[in-house]
Amino acid sequence: MSLNVEKSFWEKHAKTYQTAFEKLPELADYIHRAERRHLFRVIKPHQEMRVLDLGCGTGRWALEFAPFCRYVLGVDFSEGMIERAREEAKKRNLSNVEFLVDSLETFQTEEKFDLIILSGVLVYFDDPDIQPILQKIANFMNPGALLFSRETVGIHRRIDVQQKFHEKVGDVYSAVYRLPSEYIRFFQNAGLKAEYYNDFVPLTFPMIVYRRLVPASMKQSLWIRKLLAAALAVQYILDPLLLRCKFLYRPIQNRFWEIKSMMFIYRKEE
Repeated sequence: MSLNVEKSFWEKHAKTYQTAFEKLPELADYIHRAERRHLFRVIKPHQEMRVLDLGCGTGRWALEFAPFCRYVLGVDFSEGMIERAREEAKKRNLSNVEFLVDSLETFQTEEKFDLIILSGVLVYFDDPDIQPILQKIANFMNPGALLFSRETVGIHRRIDVQQKFHEKVGDVYSAVYRLPSEYIRFFQNAGLKAEYYNDFVPLTFPMIVYRRLVPASMKQSLWIRKLLAAALAVQYILDPLLLRCKFLYRPIQNRFWEIKSMMFIYRKEE
């Protein structure tokens, strides 16, 4: 895909972007907290850990890991995103995190890292571009290091989106929603073994009810928003159970949805 087109897209949305393009603060907050809990349950940061966040955006994950790690470097090609990340790091008084403007294709470093983050990035690259990128990234990793990848995947089939308007995004965009098996194969070819993969969060039932059943005229009602926040709090409590017992939500997800967000953890062999 065109790097220039993608860069202009992200610069345009840099000031307003929230987690997963969620415009409702209640939903954005829920997704962030639920994903954070899941990720930190699988990956245990430590004081000697060095972290590289490639395509870091507003620094969401870099800033979460920084308080628990020795050093964190966030890289993104959007100056607007990096500006927001630096401002947030300053607000949090974090001195061990740096942010650099660079692209995934051109970034180089001689440093080695214990964890690499690649969150929501690969969907914007065509297949021929992915393998060279992953081969390069593998060279940045210490033996035994982990790579965390968050990607939106096709549930039943691969879906290629080309310059299509998305109501949630509020803009025209392009992306490739691959099958999970495709990503596992890409990383395996780069010498990285899949250790863990799962839905990042289960199907969010309050979100479905709010978006599909609440009339547009009532969506901004104060009591509706309070009910949504309360329902999301219950969902947050139930999430670990749902992820273990997928039969409680997967049939609905598989019937009505075409894509979902997944978390992959890969390890570089010793």
